[in-house]
Amino acid sequence: MEKNRIGETVDYDGVTYTVGATVCAGKGSDYDGLVGRIVAITTDGDMDTGNEAIDIYCDFEMPTDPEVIEKLEKRMSGLYGGPMTMANIYLDGIVMAPDELCIVSEEVAL
Repeated sequence: MEKNRIGETVDYDGVTYTVGATVCAGKGSDYDGLVGRIVAITTDGDMDTGNEAIDIYCDFEMPTDPEVIEKLEKRMSGLYGGPMTMANIYLDGIVMAPDELCIVSEEVAL
């Protein structure tokens, strides 16, 4: 099942994830420190990954903190095997697992 309308929710492991909610990528995530919004949630046969959990699609905001930018560029350069800068790092439509996110606000912007 895919939820992609603002306000739609999916309950997973005791947490309610809402399309449009503000989230932060947590430690252990390749996107650690970024803030964004949930834009879609998929479950069961509609998932793009082989994860046992749900897939949560996020659009992250461009970071402004130089330290966050440096760490992100370094992580992505390691993952992709070459130099990566904010100019070529995608921040939209990123598939995240529930354990990689913390909910900052369940309020959604309409």
